[in-house]
Amino acid sequence: MEITNQSLQQEPSVNFLNVAHSYVPNTKVECHYTLPLGMKTSTSDWIGIFKVGAASIRDYDTFVWTSSPETSGERNSLQCSVQFQAYYLPRPGQQQYHFRYVDRYGIVRGCSDPFVFGDPGPLEDLVTLEDEETSMDMLLVVPKATLLQRQLEESQQERNALMRVRLELEEEVNTLQKKIDNLEAALKAADEKSNLLSQKLMYASLKDELVKKEYEILSSRENEHCDRIEQLLNDIEDMKKIVLDKDKEIHNLKEITLKRSSVWQTFLFPPDSWLKEEAAGAETHKGLLPCRGVEICQLVVGSEWAIVIVLKVQKCSIEEENGKLKLHLGDATSEKEHCQLQVGTLQEKLRSTMDVLSSNQQKVMLLSEELATASSIRDRTISDLHKSRLETADLAIKVSDLSLRYKEGLGQWWQEKTTLNHSLEAKRDQIVNLKAEKQSLEGSLQDERYKRQALESKLNQEKDASQVQLSESRRELNELKSALRVAQMEKEQQRLARQDLMLYVRRLEERLDKLADEKWKEDKMLEEEPTGGLSQSSSPAALSDSEEESPEMQRLPNQLGACRISDQQCSSTQFPKELQKVVINQPAPIACQLQPLPEDSPDSW
Repeated sequence: MEITNQSLQQEPSVNFLNVAHSYVPNTKVECHYTLPLGMKTSTSDWIGIFKVGAASIRDYDTFVWTSSPETSGERNSLQCSVQFQAYYLPRPGQQQYHFRYVDRYGIVRGCSDPFVFGDPGPLEDLVTLEDEETSMDMLLVVPKATLLQRQLEESQQERNALMRVRLELEEEVNTLQKKIDNLEAALKAADEKSNLLSQKLMYASLKDELVKKEYEILSSRENEHCDRIEQLLNDIEDMKKIVLDKDKEIHNLKEITLKRSSVWQTFLFPPDSWLKEEAAGAETHKGLLPCRGVEICQLVVGSEWAIVIVLKVQKCSIEEENGKLKLHLGDATSEKEHCQLQVGTLQEKLRSTMDVLSSNQQKVMLLSEELATASSIRDRTISDLHKSRLETADLAIKVSDLSLRYKEGLGQWWQEKTTLNHSLEAKRDQIVNLKAEKQSLEGSLQDERYKRQALESKLNQEKDASQVQLSESRRELNELKSALRVAQMEKEQQRLARQDLMLYVRRLEERLDKLADEKWKEDKMLEEEPTGGLSQSSSPAALSDSEEESPEMQRLPNQLGACRISDQQCSSTQFPKELQKVVINQPAPIACQLQPLPEDSPDSW
């Protein structure tokens, strides 16, 4: 509790409005509160009903989440309201409760005055009103709740009318402000348009100068291109002559290479006739070798010295032949390599000449394309120069027209500006008047709001009183219903007892009828037989017969039966003395005369 009090002192607190001293159970409870302007709310804030003196925020009886705030007319606080459902409220009793506003951090930001849930107090006095609608001297007794409700509705209607007037005035102010803004925008657009026209004029003059400079540059480039084209044509003729000379040299080199290649082919690849001759020479040489061997053997046989000399001579001759063959073979290979090198160099020269020729042809094509582009650029520059001259002439005409229009528009603008200044002054006066009216309307609305709050508080009190009256009337109604049930039960018991009595009376009537018949018979018997002993003996027999004939009489209570029987016996003993003087007629049944009461009928229930 100390922490919550410190937090409430440091931060702005929540104020609760129109908190009643007591609330009726089983009805919705509406809680009104105001949030200060500097307070930050959240959807996690909640309002709970706590017992007075609860130590923690967890000791709540019920709670609801806070709703989004609505701005009030004073613009310095936010008014909100929440409702607690009836089935979540605590039970009625003497325990005091109060509202607490708890933020998302669990800090209590405000507490209300204590209240209780219980039976309300007695009703307040009623209000008497004169009936003004009908011109009659009548007084109307109306509860205060209805009167306050009527006044509240009237004040609400007046407030709605004032709000409509306020909205209409605000719409008029907004339309006037929009007109002023549109006129200012049109004025700015006219200024921007004049600036754009002046910039366009300057741009056109600069463009004219740039076009002249470009024309001079293009004319100089055209002369350079013409000189370059003549030089390139001369170069092309020289290159053609060089190419013809190179073609002749290549043709001669081709003839020489063909001749040399034919010679080397015959040398390196001799024909079949030469090969056959060499093979025959080798065979003859092989044939001579055995002959020489035979001769050597003969000489060896003759003399060993001669053999040695012959072998040395043969060895020297063979070595000389081998050396000659090797020399001849090396010359042939070197000449072949030299010829191959010459052929490679000639092929490279031919390839280089062909490349030079193709590059020269490409250069000629490029120069022709450059010449075509230069001619097209020259034509374009001439056409652009002509167009730019025409555009400058048109722009000069347009600038002159625009200058005239600008002067005319400037004069009109000054006139419109003066008229707008006058209208603005008038509108400002109207706005000042409207603001004053608005302030007066806001003051009247504030007064009406205070009156409405007072009426609402009174209405809440009257509602509480009416609810108390309703609860008391319900309680009285329940008591009356219970009393009515008891009376109905008693009435039913009385009806049943009355029915039993009616049955008893009917049985008595039947018995009396029987007794009357028996007495009448006894009188006749007495007239015929004047003896008294027989009458006395017959009366008990008759009584016994009557008692035997009516066994239902035994079901009635014993006391009533005893009393009735004793009375009848007494009457029966005294009755014979006056039989001759009394004439007993059979009376009408009493049951037909005893009609049931209207209260006994089931329709009365």
